[in-house]
Amino acid sequence: MSDVRMVKLGDIGQVISGATPKTSVPEYWGGDIYWATPKDLSRLESAYIDSTERTITESGKASCATSILPENSVLLSSRAPIGHVAINTTPMATNQGFKSIIPTNDVIPKYLYYWLSANKYYIQSMGNGATFKEISKKVVESIVLPLPPLEEQKRIVSILDKAKSIQEARERQLAALDELSYSIFVDFSDLQISGARNIQ
Repeated sequence: MSDVRMVKLGDIGQVISGATPKTSVPEYWGGDIYWATPKDLSRLESAYIDSTERTITESGKASCATSILPENSVLLSSRAPIGHVAINTTPMATNQGFKSIIPTNDVIPKYLYYWLSANKYYIQSMGNGATFKEISKKVVESIVLPLPPLEEQKRIVSILDKAKSIQEARERQLAALDELSYSIFVDFSDLQISGARNIQ
């Protein structure tokens, strides 16, 4: 691990803010451009996002400061709440609740995804604001993280992918066990009601 460097996030990726077109202008909405909000990320069951609930038009994009993130960018929600993370598999824009990262070739997007996810509470602690916490672009750029060589990043991602698969399999097994337990005791309840009637 002697080859691991400590780097600032701003040195291994371009940090991009999002924006929202005026909602009062219908022509800005319902186009071909995906437009992500933190709510979209809260619904994800994997690391990847390929579509969004709302879309905007080219004129909507041009009307505000949002940018199109190329695929394999890392979306990081910067407010309401801080810390949702996803990798986009198709180009998309975001609202102002994001400070997304377009990674350089020095970092694997999935490695960055896992590091940000694992350090969610640390990142949240950097937030400022009276009404609700928010992290600024400057703060995101200043976040320091370990950067191993690419081969080591790939190895780490592979390990965490396998661990995630095991976790998901166990969660499915637990859900199946809960369902089985419920169905058994529902049957007992039916027998109890039937037995009570027979006793009467």
